[in-house]
Amino acid sequence: MIEGVIRGKRLESVNVVQTHIAELKAFELLLDGKPLGKCNYFTGRGYYPPWIELDYDPWPRQLGLEAELFKFFFDILPDNGRFFITYYKDPRTFNAIIRGFSVADTELGRSLLIAGFTWFKNWYFPEGGNEGGMKIQANKTLSQETRRRQLSELLAEVKTPESNRLLVELLAQGKS
Repeated sequence: MIEGVIRGKRLESVNVVQTHIAELKAFELLLDGKPLGKCNYFTGRGYYPPWIELDYDPWPRQLGLEAELFKFFFDILPDNGRFFITYYKDPRTFNAIIRGFSVADTELGRSLLIAGFTWFKNWYFPEGGNEGGMKIQANKTLSQETRRRQLSELLAEVKTPESNRLLVELLAQGKS
């Protein structure tokens, strides 16, 4: 499933289960043996792009590993892939969003930006059923032109100096 190394720490999938959907596997994700959260990986089918959903425990942020972890997911997803990440275990992200800040204004959002994601949707009221709880959708954009446009749109939206600086830097570098 999902395997790799992030700054010397082993990322691994355990307890992998095939779901009732042929392209969807469910498993637990560990980093150096410590749980990151439950994960679902849909490999895609026809019109439906691949996506990964992580029920995230944000402890890697305290170690400075969050952006690298998200970059790992960014790199394994194809263009137009989706990364969904829950934030109900992340009180700083939850509180910022409740107070009206955009995803890009949160620490979680800045880590997603650094990783390369440039389009976000906050699913604070998922449609119910299989969609689960509150999460952020981060899409891997198809083209550099679209990435630049999305970064510019985020720059007009953010309220925090940290996010403003990051977006200006990403636009100046042409990085996304």
